[in-house]
Amino acid sequence: MTIYSFWIFDKHCNCIFNREWTLSSNTNSGIINAKQNEETSKLLYGVIFSLRSVTRQLSSDSKQSDIKSISTGKYRIHIYCTATGLWFILLSDFKQQYYTQVLQHIYGHIYVKYITHNLLIPSDLAENENEKRGQGVKRITNKNFIKSLETFLAPMIS
Repeated sequence: MTIYSFWIFDKHCNCIFNREWTLSSNTNSGIINAKQNEETSKLLYGVIFSLRSVTRQLSSDSKQSDIKSISTGKYRIHIYCTATGLWFILLSDFKQQYYTQVLQHIYGHIYVKYITHNLLIPSDLAENENEKRGQGVKRITNKNFIKSLETFLAPMIS
């Protein structure tokens, strides 16, 4: 049971938070909101967006056609989409079946507590029209959010 990275995308296709673990034995290793992950975030968002579009077009029931995970030979991508347009994504080893409850807990108990209820953080991190097309530069840097997230995910990393 290994988690490799965690991503949050807003409703404007912007990656507003990413955390990557480089060593599974050390939960403090890795990078948070790294600039070099911009291309990876665009590819990840594009894959999920495309597959969601295809499944919605092929499905007769749009409520049941939402993708919860995507599996490859080495990885599994777990997806949780909120009603406000946020996407919470975990990349894990392919053996892990579903992390839906984990992503729901992160949203409901960590994100809402430290980001949504924090009046100092704007509700929409995109400030202008350019940032509403996937070009946003603002990231979640709330230390309490990061600490709580890492504490919650620490047992699942190694």
